Amino acid sequence: MRTDRRRIDRRLSDEAQPTVSIEGGPVVLFRDAWGELVQRFDLGQLNLPAELVAPYAEAFRGHHAASSPATRHACWNALKFFARFLAEGGSVQSPPDLTTELFGRYILWLDALPSRTGKPCAPGLRHNRYQPVKLLTEWIARRRPDLMPAKPSFPFNPFPGRHAPKEGRRLSSSQLKAVLRACYEDIDDAWALFEEGQRLLLAPAKSDDPDGFEAMLREFHRLGHGVMPSRRALPDRLGRRLHLHGGHDRFEHHLHATPDCLAPFFVAIAIQTAGNAEALRLIDRACVEPHPLIEHRTMIDWQKGRAGHLVKRAQRRSFDRRRRYAAPNLIDKLLEMTAPLAARAPASERDRLFLMRRPGRDISVIQRTTLEGAMARFIERANRRIDAWNADHPDRPRIALPRFHTKMFRGSAAIEHYQASGGDVRAAQTVLNHGSPELTDRYIRGDQSRALQHETIARLQGMMVAWILETSGKSSPCSSTSALAAETFGHRCTDPTAGGEKLCPHFGGCLSCPGLVVPIDATHLARILLAIEQLEKARTRLDPQRWALIYKPSHDLLVGRILPDFPVELHGDARALMPSLPALPALE
Repeated sequence: MRTDRRRIDRRLSDEAQPTVSIEGGPVVLFRDAWGELVQRFDLGQLNLPAELVAPYAEAFRGHHAASSPATRHACWNALKFFARFLAEGGSVQSPPDLTTELFGRYILWLDALPSRTGKPCAPGLRHNRYQPVKLLTEWIARRRPDLMPAKPSFPFNPFPGRHAPKEGRRLSSSQLKAVLRACYEDIDDAWALFEEGQRLLLAPAKSDDPDGFEAMLREFHRLGHGVMPSRRALPDRLGRRLHLHGGHDRFEHHLHATPDCLAPFFVAIAIQTAGNAEALRLIDRACVEPHPLIEHRTMIDWQKGRAGHLVKRAQRRSFDRRRRYAAPNLIDKLLEMTAPLAARAPASERDRLFLMRRPGRDISVIQRTTLEGAMARFIERANRRIDAWNADHPDRPRIALPRFHTKMFRGSAAIEHYQASGGDVRAAQTVLNHGSPELTDRYIRGDQSRALQHETIARLQGMMVAWILETSGKSSPCSSTSALAAETFGHRCTDPTAGGEKLCPHFGGCLSCPGLVVPIDATHLARILLAIEQLEKARTRLDPQRWALIYKPSHDLLVGRILPDFPVELHGDARALMPSLPALPALE
């Protein structure tokens, strides 16, 4: 049935569509999915030329609308350096002045900019100060051609070497075990305080003293709706009596998790999962799920922003629930300790696991700087506990915890898996969930992995030399029950006709083996010359196509790759030994 419908105009228009900004002006505001303000940047505070403020603010607002807060903050820092460069030059006043030559001078300016130590800045740091400005400039040239009629061009890789492998400090196996043991002790203490607080809140009051610990704990729980109120929000009567029961922190430990409680949980989970520190810091509360096949195992899933270019790879590890300190059991405890915080957290932070109450502010996920400070205090507490243990048990001393930071755990765990597998980089690659072994090599590269590699190479070389010199007492992989009949191409070969009258189909294939070892002496040179002579004789009487298909690859390898490695002065002695060598089999 025919209907009269309006035809759709599918022609492309050449006219540039005007850009509509949701929030104009130099102030760039970013809101979350619930409409709450999460970040605010005022480009008017930068020393940018007046005519560049609005275009870069519009580009900042449009390009980073879906970016993470950390990416936006990095872009803001890059704009600070670019504004400083423009202020020193003084030649840029409007968008048309943003030329290719200008950004070339900006690259040279970044190269000459010293770091805090006086040395040149690392290539990665220079890239982080250049790339965000480049992206915003390209956004302006693409979306606002009326402001930038000539689009500047940028070099492909202005800071080479920023992806070069860096050997960072790693924790040894004994140090990782010591850190985990200290984490479990600290977790037990924090959990005991939290359980005591929950038990006191549920039990009937045993005393009518309004200044007692139980009464004050109940009052704080009521005032903060489960969360410890800040010192400023406490009534004067209660604030003056905090010191009678250990201060504000003691009550907070009984009600919910604190930054000092989160630090050992974070360190233990980071070591067990070998996950990225930033991804684990933002892990969701619903990250634990049962294993689909094994009853006692549990899966932990978390998100990683850069896991895969086109298809995001799931970050996932499984653990045995029957182990007391397995990561899923630690997460269960953390869920209970942060439940009061999650109930009071804003909608954008409510799904996070590592929640904390910020002093004088709202509840949010723990910040990186706060986490690093809490980890430093954790190391001090653990070392004091270890010193006390060593004083009481001199016969069973414990090693002190070294200074560490969050980025050390992933590489340290990767090296342990690499060593446990006997040097298989694929084992570490699976644990780190990398798409290529080249990226995994950056994590395992160090003194420990080099020592294992040298040990493996020395062991294999010893096995090959022993096999060549017949000192190992073992036969070659190609050996048969018959005695040795020939040493064909300068290395050991068993009877080439052991399978019957016909020549072995793998005869000569060993020449292409990457592990081939040919000693440089007259005897082995004589065997090689005899093999070349036998191959060249066969070329005159065999079918040319048969010779080219079967024997020519071996002849080319002997003549072109193996024979040139022997010095010229050995040839005379080698030819004198050729008549005494066993005859080679006739080639058919």
